[in-house]
Amino acid sequence: MRRLIVIAAVAAAITGAVVPFAAFAEGDGDDDAATIGVRLDFSSPTEAAGSFSVCCSVTDSGTARAEVTSFVEKGDHARFEATNTFGGANGSFTILLRGTTGPLGSPVHVARGRWRVIEGSGAYAGLEGKGRLTAVTNQETGALTAIDEGELELGDSDQED
Repeated sequence: MRRLIVIAAVAAAITGAVVPFAAFAEGDGDDDAATIGVRLDFSSPTEAAGSFSVCCSVTDSGTARAEVTSFVEKGDHARFEATNTFGGANGSFTILLRGTTGPLGSPVHVARGRWRVIEGSGAYAGLEGKGRLTAVTNQETGALTAIDEGELELGDSDQED
């Protein structure tokens, strides 16, 4: 019975993350709106690798790497800080994530928090952006699936005045 409750909670979290994506797909008039879908597998408690896809104001896909730089437990939850680096066909960019995850007593954790772009290269040099994140991690398999929603804006370095 407990496993069914956990599965239902995970399904609800994923549904809550996917439904807002539909608004972006149909276009909400915000030229900076972006959704980053991330799928990672942890190889250690602090490192993970996988893939990403980003849509709308920036469109690309490719490899993703994550590094957990801080994880502080408090009761059945933990505060975390991490970086995700995305490498695609057009360049790479890194976001800093901060949030809370839990319940730690469960084999499945749900994380929520905020992110912001901290660097970019190639076509993403000068990229700016920020937003909110929702992620589900299966502690038994090391699999993480996340949706990062917010805004991404490319710099005007290629445009003439």
